[in-house]
Amino acid sequence: MSGGKVSPARPGGRPWPAVLAGGFALLLVGGAWWARSGGAPGELGQTFPNQGQEHIAAGAEHPAYNSFPATSGWHVEQPQPWGTFVYEVAPEALVHNLEHGGIVIQYHPSLLKGDIGVLEAIQKRYPNKTVVAPNARLKVPLALTAWRRLYTLDTLDEARIVDFIERYKNRAPERLPD
Repeated sequence: MSGGKVSPARPGGRPWPAVLAGGFALLLVGGAWWARSGGAPGELGQTFPNQGQEHIAAGAEHPAYNSFPATSGWHVEQPQPWGTFVYEVAPEALVHNLEHGGIVIQYHPSLLKGDIGVLEAIQKRYPNKTVVAPNARLKVPLALTAWRRLYTLDTLDEARIVDFIERYKNRAPERLPD
């Protein structure tokens, strides 16, 4: 060995720089995937496979939805009226709203009263495209759904909710006018 140089291609050389670089690259890719929660770059939330648009009778049995809350699939013929509700709404009605390009905002009933007022104000900005209703089975404070898309929030963030609505309203099989 002349001049104290070590050949990087030499068998038995130190693998640590390559191992660290590979680990760092995996960390970056994994972190980016985790931050998007399963979406494509720049998307909000997760995308789920389409479970179709089959109409069913009220109360009829159907296979389980592939997301909670539901983002596509079996639904009753009559969608839920647009608006804010103080009672839980059946997913079979809400899916029909999603099919029409609507956005459903569901909140856990423990959400503070003032926060519900913010959701009501957002709904009034999009009166023919949004439904706001409680859902006691949520494991998070807020869940926003659009056709095939679910976005959950741990805190009320008006800017993110409005961003979700603007991005995903009218991106469904049946677009109805706003």
